Amino acid sequence: MKRVLFILFCFTTLVQAQIPTNKREVMQQFLSGTLDESYVPAAFFMHFGKDARTGEKAIDAHLRYFLSTGMDFVKIQFEQGYGRIRIEKPEDWELIKPLPSDFFTPTLEIIKYIYDIAGANAMILPTVYSPLQMLIQSVGDKTVIAYAKTEPERVKKALEYFTKALIGYVKACKKIGVDGFYTPTQGGEIKFYEVPGFFETFVKPYDIRVMQECNTQTQFNILHICDYEGKYDDLTRFVSYPGQIINAPCEVADQPFSLQACEQLFKRPAMGGLYRKGAILKGSSDEIAKEIYELKKTLKGKRFILGADCTILPQTPMDNIRTAIKTSHHTCNIE
Repeated sequence: MKRVLFILFCFTTLVQAQIPTNKREVMQQFLSGTLDESYVPAAFFMHFGKDARTGEKAIDAHLRYFLSTGMDFVKIQFEQGYGRIRIEKPEDWELIKPLPSDFFTPTLEIIKYIYDIAGANAMILPTVYSPLQMLIQSVGDKTVIAYAKTEPERVKKALEYFTKALIGYVKACKKIGVDGFYTPTQGGEIKFYEVPGFFETFVKPYDIRVMQECNTQTQFNILHICDYEGKYDDLTRFVSYPGQIINAPCEVADQPFSLQACEQLFKRPAMGGLYRKGAILKGSSDEIAKEIYELKKTLKGKRFILGADCTILPQTPMDNIRTAIKTSHHTCNIE
């Protein structure tokens, strides 16, 4: 990664000159409740492709996206996986070993370079996957469900490895100076109900340990209840989870779940408002602006962050993202 500094020298100078100096102040005012209500902070997240997962290309992709969209903080994607492991018999679980101490170095290097470039003027939030997400990416959800029924201790052992490693990763991020974390959770979806007590046994205890570390000595953490791979019929089990901001699905129990409902349930500001496959993906600029204007009217006097219910699709037009953020930042006269 030493060559990154040389490659990015000119680009870094350009970025530092362009980063709005008020973005950090904007989010500080939002968190303290002193931000003018006409300005609603906004951020949309996307994966940048296989060629931008590590090194200078990842750094470049994050910074260019932040600058070109005008969003209000930098959320750093987490693209590292443990690697796929084929579990064909119980003994194969022994192939899952404790993660080496330098496992997260490639991602930590990305975070440090982005923080060094943008951290003075914008809040930096790395993504921290849950232990269950790491395990599912390694062996698949069907395997996890099957062995949660028959060999629960093997599943717990693997989750413990990921939990300890992720806590170490979070501590390393905090040493860099990040402002908080974006913490997705999975495992509360309906598809896991076939294992009695799955959430209480294999999800929440491990989530809480990682998220408590994320929320210690940081000011800006977003709890993301991820429905990318399955639906929920109840979110009350997440009410005790930490996080200053809640980013929840647009639909729960096959019914719309609004930002107002989210705030009422969690007693904290919500993030979202736009469905990732709706207007932001395929609507016109006028349709996007009108939807956001109506949202701002409905939530007048409430603190919220405009965003999507989950990671937006890579084919989402950049002009749509810019329109959404610009509309969120300004008073709109659309009727």
